[in-house]
Amino acid sequence: MKEKGYIRVLIAFSLALIVSSIFIYISGESPISAYYQLIKGAFFGKNSILTTLRWSVPYIIVGIAAAISLKAGVFNLGLEGCIYIGALTAALVGTYFTCSSPIVHVCFAILAAMVASAIWLIIPAYLKAYHKVNEVITTWMFTYIAILLTQYLVRVIFFDPNDIAQAAQQVRTPYIQGTAKLLELSPPYQLNQSIFIAVSLMVLFYIFVKKTKVGYEVTMLGKSGNFSKYGGVNIERTQFFSILISASIGGLLGACEVLGVHYRFIQGFSNDMGPTGIMVALIGQLNPIGVPISGIFMGALQAGARAMSRNSNVSLDTVSIMIAIVVIFVTAEGFYDSIKIGKEIKKHRKEKTNV
Repeated sequence: MKEKGYIRVLIAFSLALIVSSIFIYISGESPISAYYQLIKGAFFGKNSILTTLRWSVPYIIVGIAAAISLKAGVFNLGLEGCIYIGALTAALVGTYFTCSSPIVHVCFAILAAMVASAIWLIIPAYLKAYHKVNEVITTWMFTYIAILLTQYLVRVIFFDPNDIAQAAQQVRTPYIQGTAKLLELSPPYQLNQSIFIAVSLMVLFYIFVKKTKVGYEVTMLGKSGNFSKYGGVNIERTQFFSILISASIGGLLGACEVLGVHYRFIQGFSNDMGPTGIMVALIGQLNPIGVPISGIFMGALQAGARAMSRNSNVSLDTVSIMIAIVVIFVTAEGFYDSIKIGKEIKKHRKEKTNV
């Protein structure tokens, strides 16, 4: 991440702390005490660190998914839907596909989830790339369709008939087979082998952006469509595949959550990971190093916020406010331009006074 990016994130985080402190103080708590509980819940002790890692893994994966489309200048709001499609696909493969080899079973479930999620967004990708249809609207609508479709399929077709607890409202599939499970690394903190998938994805993302021609073309397209066109970049094809790759990684996250955490598809499991992934990518400045760091930051906030809400009267909504403020100020180009202009005006006035 460039020096400007570091400064921007620091300013944004400082402003977020100040504004969040006001809300904490209004709620009757000491901001210092609340932030101490947050940091303690995220980093102090083995339990806290394992919980932070558990939440960091999905945010790193979905952050990279969002960053790939954003780097191409495409705003993919369909990640939440891709997570659901990928999760249900992985659950069905894990439940109904029989395989004696755990490696084959897990890999097949993950691959199926990624392919299904890519296919899910093929229409919005095609409309954006070749007909210039606004992808924000189409991908957003496909998210709602995906959530409702998976809910319908589970309730009507793929429900667990032995699930007495959900007899009145079936929203869960049967448990997947043992051969389809990602092994837990630290029970009961839900940290599992998907952490290795996240690390591998981080390396691949770095290589893609920094070392490949396609990655350079994607970055160039995101910065300037006209310049990339004159440079020989196939804009339509690059946009089309950037959405599909982003969608497939969203499906990968859905598969990891089902195979490594819940062991079945559960409606509502995602908890808005798709939109959060966009925030992770923006805070990380779409940088292959910054996005994973941002994912860990988001994971620490999630783990710390839960500890803070347990040990104080501060609501989880305060952390949501903090994250929103960070995103606003990280991405507010006009804010930083106004600061720069203000400095230039002061400098000019000073020089004029000296003369």
